[in-house]
Amino acid sequence: MVDAPAPRRVAATAAAGLAIALVLSGCTASGPADPSAPGTTAAPASSADPAQVRLTAATTGIHPITGTGPDLALATSRALFAHAPAVVVLDDAEGGADSGAAHAAAERAQQLGVPLLLAPGSEKQARALDAELTRLGATTVIRYGAATDSDHTDAAPTDSAASAAASDQAAGPSFGAGVKVIDGADPQAAIPDVQAAAPGTARAAVTVKGSADAGTRAGLATARAAGAATHTMASADPRTDANRGFFRKHADAALYPIGQGFGPAREFAALAATAATGPELPGGGQIVFPDRRMVALYGTPGTASLGLLGEQGVDAAIRRARKQAAAYQPYSKEKVQPAFEIIATVASASAGQDGTYSTYVPVKKIETWVKAARKAGVYVVLDLQPGRNDFLTQARHYRQLLEYPNVGLAFDPEWRLKPGQKHMAQIGSVDASEINRTNDWLAELTRKNRLPQKVVILHQFQRRMISHREDLDTSHPELALVLHADGNGTPGQKLATWNNLRRDLPKGIRMAWKNFIDEDAPTFTPQQTYALDPKPWFVSYQ
Repeated sequence: MVDAPAPRRVAATAAAGLAIALVLSGCTASGPADPSAPGTTAAPASSADPAQVRLTAATTGIHPITGTGPDLALATSRALFAHAPAVVVLDDAEGGADSGAAHAAAERAQQLGVPLLLAPGSEKQARALDAELTRLGATTVIRYGAATDSDHTDAAPTDSAASAAASDQAAGPSFGAGVKVIDGADPQAAIPDVQAAAPGTARAAVTVKGSADAGTRAGLATARAAGAATHTMASADPRTDANRGFFRKHADAALYPIGQGFGPAREFAALAATAATGPELPGGGQIVFPDRRMVALYGTPGTASLGLLGEQGVDAAIRRARKQAAAYQPYSKEKVQPAFEIIATVASASAGQDGTYSTYVPVKKIETWVKAARKAGVYVVLDLQPGRNDFLTQARHYRQLLEYPNVGLAFDPEWRLKPGQKHMAQIGSVDASEINRTNDWLAELTRKNRLPQKVVILHQFQRRMISHREDLDTSHPELALVLHADGNGTPGQKLATWNNLRRDLPKGIRMAWKNFIDEDAPTFTPQQTYALDPKPWFVSYQ
């Protein structure tokens, strides 16, 4: 849910948004500490009206504001405000971020359009607070949450009454000479007349991952006071349905993620860029699971002997895939999407001119199917049978196809030969490191082209087919890894393979299943297939 700015600040929001031109070099590790830091421009000349609030001129890119508590509140102020004649300071350690004082402080900051800061918890934070007041040109502090001084400054008292007032000052932060302190909770307090920032100067969008921390809440209040669009993310992934609308709506302004929980800055920036401007998957969205399952025809175009997919042309295959997926829908609360798993490199009995025992299906031939599938809402996975070649080399050959938003990749280790091996004489295998290298490349390709998440299938029916499986890297948010139980036989044999492959499966890998029309005895029905535990996310038919 996107929170609206305070009523007085509506005019200042203009078209506040998020400029994510994937300027990853524009990412900063924390909020700008001075007006010349990334994400800000210098404050206007000192001749400007001192009662006029002035905002920093936001620049394109993503500018994370990190920290907690008072440090985070200060960093947010530095990032968004160039000048503020007054600030609100909350001293509410006992009451907490949800207290009445906290709410009143946030409301006052947004009403006036000035930063909300937190009382310091250390001498270092006290010095930083004083430095920020000086930078902002603030002459008034409006305090909440603690007993406050009454219109005091650090100037020496001139009479006995003033001395008595000074001795009664409550414990709490002291402020620089000439700073007037007002009790914000006093209904008779003389709140200064602050002129809001000029309309149209806010060019920022602010997002947080949760808002329980006092520093995060103060940062949100400061952002709203600056007229920024704000959004609280339940998930730190900008590509989720709940978040993507915010990033798309604000695709032309600077983004400030405030606080913790966003992960590495470069990774978040890439995901935000994808959310803002990237295409969607067939059926909508940019994340494959858990909102959909897939049922696929397996094979090679024009070659009926390799699977169901090749038994007909592309239009008839689309109709058949849709029918097959529809048969599964009654047994799934998630949408079941039709798919193709196309054998792009075919294992061969002869070495061929390159000596790899693997033949490439022409890119143009597969592209015809990819385009038709995309138009029809069908996902496509390119299956690699590399022979004595390696997976990364073959994946790079199909880069043009992998740049489509509806195309993923499948590793078929059964057909990955070592030197001296031949197909049908030995069962192939691959080390996890080769899969990782290929996935690193695919994740970077996906990130660079702002593509939605890609399905990556690992075929396996014997554990030795993927050596060092525990070392598989499952950390790429651009990839949705699926382990495909690729064995045929009786139900008992297939279930034994299924259970064996699930043992010690690295976290972050989902399960998939293959039904063989001719080799299984008998072939599982859709109901039997989805009765597996766990229910497979990807099912293919060969």
